[in-house]
Amino acid sequence: MLYYRHRHGYYSLAQPSPLTRFIRPAIGAVLLVIVFYFAGSWLMGKLGIGNHTRQAAVVLQTENAGGVQVSLDGKDYTSAQNDIKLYVRDRVKTAANGKAALLFFDGSVIRLNAQSEAEVTRSDLKSTNSLLSLALTAGDLWVTTPRTAVFSGSIVRTISTGDLSFEIPAQTEALIGKRSVAVFSAAGLGVKITIPRAVIPVIVGVGQQFALPENFRPEEDLYQYRSPLSTLAAVSPFMEESRSLYGIGGSRSSASSVPGGTSSSTSLTVTSPENNTTIRTATVKVEGSVGEKVDALRVNGYQASIKNDRTFSIEVSPPDEDQVSITVEALDATGNVMETVVRQLIRDRRPPEAPTITEPAKDGQTYRTQKTEIVIRGTAPAGAAGIIVNDYRLQLFDPAKGTWSYLASTRLDNFKEGENLFTVTAVNESGTKSPAVTLTVILGGEGEGVVSSASSAGQSSSVAEVTEDTLPKNDPIMPGTLKVTAPGEGTAYTFTGTGSSFLLEGVVPKETSSVWVNGYKLRLYVAGKTFFNYIADAKYSTLKKGLNTYVINARNAEGKILDTLTYTVTY
Repeated sequence: MLYYRHRHGYYSLAQPSPLTRFIRPAIGAVLLVIVFYFAGSWLMGKLGIGNHTRQAAVVLQTENAGGVQVSLDGKDYTSAQNDIKLYVRDRVKTAANGKAALLFFDGSVIRLNAQSEAEVTRSDLKSTNSLLSLALTAGDLWVTTPRTAVFSGSIVRTISTGDLSFEIPAQTEALIGKRSVAVFSAAGLGVKITIPRAVIPVIVGVGQQFALPENFRPEEDLYQYRSPLSTLAAVSPFMEESRSLYGIGGSRSSASSVPGGTSSSTSLTVTSPENNTTIRTATVKVEGSVGEKVDALRVNGYQASIKNDRTFSIEVSPPDEDQVSITVEALDATGNVMETVVRQLIRDRRPPEAPTITEPAKDGQTYRTQKTEIVIRGTAPAGAAGIIVNDYRLQLFDPAKGTWSYLASTRLDNFKEGENLFTVTAVNESGTKSPAVTLTVILGGEGEGVVSSASSAGQSSSVAEVTEDTLPKNDPIMPGTLKVTAPGEGTAYTFTGTGSSFLLEGVVPKETSSVWVNGYKLRLYVAGKTFFNYIADAKYSTLKKGLNTYVINARNAEGKILDTLTYTVTY
């Protein structure tokens, strides 16, 4: 019995390894340390521990103390003093006679225009990731950020306007409004704009501007509101004042200005355009070279790239005025204007002469045709850079040849039954259009050729009355000669296809001069042919669901019925 119990009792076969007993608590301890590490890092980041955060003051500069007010710690507005220090939640407001600038710890300058209001929302100077943020609640501002960092670590600069949020990179100069921005310079891709409910932000690069309407739809392409920088923004007095006051340079700086020629030294040379040149194009190419001390170049407010050989070339759009000026500025590394060259230009804004139409009729005439495709031809005036027909600019027009052509076709949807009006204008290199000339082409009716101006209306009315109802209603002269071959032979067919149209085809006697289907004369049928076809299509209202009846008549040159057939289609 004892031996039996010994064999069937529950006893361990071997003692567990000491290594196994140690691994399990060790793994648990490691996981606990990892959790504490990440949780602690997150908490310290939130508290600023380890990043050495401190609130940096923003220095306020007033240009007219009586026109600038400040609100500190959320209190009421009071008159502002120059060089006062602002912190988070402090606000600045300018009157109609006042302007003010905010100087940030990184060297950025934000200048408020008259009747503007802003609030400092972040000014965190950290050892790694610093933050600078301003909320513009009214008006507009000018902002410039330094070309080089004044401290180690990165910095994120944002300007919010309630509706939009602008992320400002280094080397930026821009004008910002409640729903707009004009970028004159910026590092990288440019200024990034975050828009409420829009999935993708908008990037506005150098030489571009963006204006968002109030009734925009977030799901639409918001890049349609981005455009090249306008001349009005480039010569803004507010921007020029800001440049002059805060070291960005401008027309009021001490730089030399040499109208109509090269600069007084070799730092800046403009080789094109020459002074007092007459231009006829929408843009003008500005070319030249700069000296070694020149760090940046600006042409009418646009930033121009300097090539490795110290030359530059940029195309700018002059204002739509008779007398225009091109201002080229050479800047040093700190953004100050070293030298300026001004070129005065004369813009020829005279429109070109009107083009002429030569085929199939002359301009001002009316032409009737049975063809579903015609070519309209004409000549172009001297100085024409393009020809526009009904808002379509001809792609194959060659100004050197002086002639043009335009294909009008029913298959291209630019030619239809009835009256068609073709309006033709010439355009020169500046985009100025000439007076328009017109040609009227009537597709359908009887006859082929020019309809005289005096009787065109009467003839059109007369032709409109030529219907099958006015033709003879005689018994068939050649019965049995008219047959339908498609979509099915005989006199009836059930249409079970997947489409919404089919081709009705058949044969007629050689004596046939015209074929009519339900009172409609087939335009493509030519007298003497022994076959015909007719398009039955739902979009042309010649095919509908249910029973469709097609009465087909073949007529001779005298209009008499050679044979008739009634064909039904169930769709």
